[in-house]
Amino acid sequence: MLWIDIATPKYALFFSKMFKSLKNIDNDILITTRFSQGYDEVRKVLDFLDLEYYILGNYGGKSIKDKFNARLKRQSEFVDIFEKKGYPKALICGSSVEGVQTAFGLSIPVIHFADTPIKNYEFSYEDMTILSKLTLPLSSLVFHPFVVPKEVYIKFGVNPNNIITHDFIDICLWMDDIKKDKEKDFRKKYNLDISKHTILIREEEFKAHYVKEQLPIIYNLIPQISNKFDFNLVIMPRYESNYLKEQFSEYAIIIEDKLKPDEFYPFIDLLIGGGGTMNLEASYYGIPVVSTRSLLLYHDKYLIDNNLMFHVETENEAISIIEKEIGNFKNNKSFFCKENCCFEKIIAKIDSFLKEKK
Repeated sequence: MLWIDIATPKYALFFSKMFKSLKNIDNDILITTRFSQGYDEVRKVLDFLDLEYYILGNYGGKSIKDKFNARLKRQSEFVDIFEKKGYPKALICGSSVEGVQTAFGLSIPVIHFADTPIKNYEFSYEDMTILSKLTLPLSSLVFHPFVVPKEVYIKFGVNPNNIITHDFIDICLWMDDIKKDKEKDFRKKYNLDISKHTILIREEEFKAHYVKEQLPIIYNLIPQISNKFDFNLVIMPRYESNYLKEQFSEYAIIIEDKLKPDEFYPFIDLLIGGGGTMNLEASYYGIPVVSTRSLLLYHDKYLIDNNLMFHVETENEAISIIEKEIGNFKNNKSFFCKENCCFEKIIAKIDSFLKEKK
């Protein structure tokens, strides 16, 4: 049995693309995830993908104590399910502290997809993320995208022979499937005027371990954009939505449903994003992206250096870029994939690794 622990929506999409190929290695695959009120995107994505999964534990929240207690509880629940279903031959994951630590403690090899080892785009020990410190040194095999230098992972004590670079940024695996279908246009569902430009706003993942502060810029921008432009404004909440409704309902539509990528990306003219994955997805699709992120990671720097995304620190900067760039679509796909965007080499490496472990 192979075990996949999925902690974020991105990895739900990522591993769903790998699922069929992994079945060729082992037909018995256990998928686990976590669920909390206000943090249910992973479950919704897995439901969309029609994958069978088990909910074990929850997202601890913002405080260190709550995160720690949630991890302890999940680890205990992992052991319980293994006692019922059998112990896996390997864990496959991305950004799962409790999954990696449980696997390591039970002598289960860890196959780790890691794209955010530090909270910067130049290495320093001070910028090592807590998650990476708790997972990378315990990982047996590490896969990473070409935009992050291999040397970064070596600094965490991973054997250089077990660090594998793949020549694509993972979002191209699922974004390439998106085709524009007017019948799926989310603007119709929310009674938006389709003759107007549409801006989608996505909050920063401010509860994440690597985010130091919740910057106000993205929230300050909402009334300013509404007052200056006659655009559709749509907010896609990161966590809870009640406080967004209370503050911004007069300016924007707050999306509470989980939309599929093909329901909104083909129908927006600009993304204002505080996070990472959606900024990458929109950029790949050719949509102008304004990043308000409080920090820059390797992926962010890559996008900025190649003129695929604008990073702003003030509302005036953002307004100026919105005015110039809205609806200015580009063909950016070649920047995301150096060779073939597929799992062939990755699956072959996992297969040989597991055979060596027998």
